[in-house]
Amino acid sequence: MNRQLTILLIGRIITNFADSFYMIATIWYVKSLTASPLLIGLTSAVAILPVTIQFLYGPVIDRFSKKTILYAAMFGQGALVSVISILYYSNILWLPVLFLMMFMALSLSESTYPTESALIERLAPKEKLTKVNAIFSFSYQTLDIICDAVSGILIAFVGLGVVYITNSFLLVMTGLIFLVYLKVPKSEKESEVSTLGFFRQYKEDFIEGFGVVKSKRRLLSIMVGVMGMNLVATMGLAMLPLISDTSAEYGFWLTAISVGTLTGTVLSSKVEKIPLNRILPLVAVWAGIFWLLAFAVREARFLPYLFFAFSWAGIGILSIYIQTMIQVNLPRNHVGIGFAFISSLLGSLSPLGFFLGGLIGELTSGMFLVGISGTGYLVFSIYFLVNPKLRTLNAPLNVRFEESA
Repeated sequence: MNRQLTILLIGRIITNFADSFYMIATIWYVKSLTASPLLIGLTSAVAILPVTIQFLYGPVIDRFSKKTILYAAMFGQGALVSVISILYYSNILWLPVLFLMMFMALSLSESTYPTESALIERLAPKEKLTKVNAIFSFSYQTLDIICDAVSGILIAFVGLGVVYITNSFLLVMTGLIFLVYLKVPKSEKESEVSTLGFFRQYKEDFIEGFGVVKSKRRLLSIMVGVMGMNLVATMGLAMLPLISDTSAEYGFWLTAISVGTLTGTVLSSKVEKIPLNRILPLVAVWAGIFWLLAFAVREARFLPYLFFAFSWAGIGILSIYIQTMIQVNLPRNHVGIGFAFISSLLGSLSPLGFFLGGLIGELTSGMFLVGISGTGYLVFSIYFLVNPKLRTLNAPLNVRFEESA
């Protein structure tokens, strides 16, 4: 990778480290304060809700300096997490205020993902996109393993307040790295001199980007299936804190997710030559079966975490494929807005999934929900195989869908 991709990667690693710790701290704070499945599910729903508004960032990402967007988002997020830590130490951290601050901080964080994806597409050769995406995911997933493994122990020993303060420092430091060291080329739209005002230009770019995304029928067909898969999965994920007796046990589940995703990330570049109509249904079935097995042997000592990691290996491959498919199939000058639109689409049902998970968890049990969540991946494989737009995708990942028709 070149120097600018390396700087972008370092910033992404530090940000991911901070996000992981303060998200785990917030969820555990709500559990220790309320022990309510509904409020735990609501916390996760609030955390994922900013994904649904990513489409609003698209025109800004394509039109304005991506470097400025990145460092401004980091500074803003750091400031908000600092406020959370001050309120916590003052013993006035009211849950509605915590939810609002978390939503605002994560909304800033979400603006960075389509921005970085647009930069990766611009800085990396097309034939190496899968590899670069895998390197990015591999690097911060490796750190995720460390974060998730020690998060419960760290919270127990140093306390939630220290976790919040440390994360605010890391976020501000990342902003400084982007401000001082990141240098990226301007896109054509950034170089254009607009005669329109901000809002008229925003509206024009928004409509143009929406039209580009709407024209990608096959890509959207895949994303619709992923939406349904995510809905069912998030209902179960909302219950992981509830079925965990200690913060350390919750950390084990999160570690299994990270180890599995990391493994899938490594494997993604090894299987990218396999036709999409074979590899995507196959890894979805793999993910679903091992998810179900993980909770079928819940009473075993280490086997549930091992099976859950196997499941997330398949999910890790799916996530890299989804990201690369978006980059490959969108025009270069619309990657930012297109990625933002599609990310919003993918995340649109996740808050509902977390909320429904909490609601149904109140009426049934956490184990019931996590036990059935894996079925979403099995249903996705069936959907892919019966959809006429998708089952003919017999080209590998780096070929545009129109070229494989």
